Amino acid sequence: MLLSLSVLGIVFSSPGSVGGPVRVIGSVLGAVQRGVSGAGSFVGSSVHSVRELGQLREDYEDLLERLREYEAIERDIRDLEREIEALRETLGFSRRIAYDNIPARVIARDPGNFFATMTLNRGARDGVETDMPVIAVQDGRQGLIGRVRNVTNRTSAVKPIFDSSSYVAARLRESRYEGLIQGGGIGSTTLTMRYVPDSARAEVSYGDMIVTSGMSAVYPAEIQVGMVDAIHSRPYETSLEIEVTPIVDFSRLEYVFVLAPEEAPPENEEAEP
Repeated sequence: MLLSLSVLGIVFSSPGSVGGPVRVIGSVLGAVQRGVSGAGSFVGSSVHSVRELGQLREDYEDLLERLREYEAIERDIRDLEREIEALRETLGFSRRIAYDNIPARVIARDPGNFFATMTLNRGARDGVETDMPVIAVQDGRQGLIGRVRNVTNRTSAVKPIFDSSSYVAARLRESRYEGLIQGGGIGSTTLTMRYVPDSARAEVSYGDMIVTSGMSAVYPAEIQVGMVDAIHSRPYETSLEIEVTPIVDFSRLEYVFVLAPEEAPPENEEAEP
């Protein structure tokens, strides 16, 4: 111990030998300082990166929200374009229909049965009256829908030709044989044409067009109703029973036309001799 202390005393007492340990200690302290400084920089940059990541996440969520808003706006624009196109077509068809008509939109259907009753956005104030015929135009073709059942000031209810109490005087367009079309009632998607003479069997074909005959105070003549889907002929009956597929797809109905009755010519006040 005394020897070690003596050696250390000699080392530190020499002016030239003091610089070595000081340099060593300085190097060690410098390394420690650099390590602490590097660790501090790493921690600082990590904290800054975390903050930037949080900000980027917020920006990302904002961009996603804006994208959803833009997509919703784009869908609305597409819907409006389709609506405008449908209204343009409706206006064009309204002008081409041979009868005075009131364009209307289907705004409700009977929830109990899809084909039971349809409500239109036109009523008495628009000139709609009870028993006015209603048609629609799909794929460029006019088809019979039914007739107005009842009317309020702003709306009207339509009884479609599917209703079991609905009867339409009709004829086969080509052969001109006549019959009576009746709806199949709840759940039915076809119509039945009865009282067609059995002699017409050879002249009736699948796909033949059936139109209104005009033998009614409700429906004018030559409005398309549907096409022949099946023909039933029984030996003990004198008439055919024809299943009819409507020309209009009722599940796609949006716009219809209420036909105004033709004005009757004025009667002469004085009878001719």
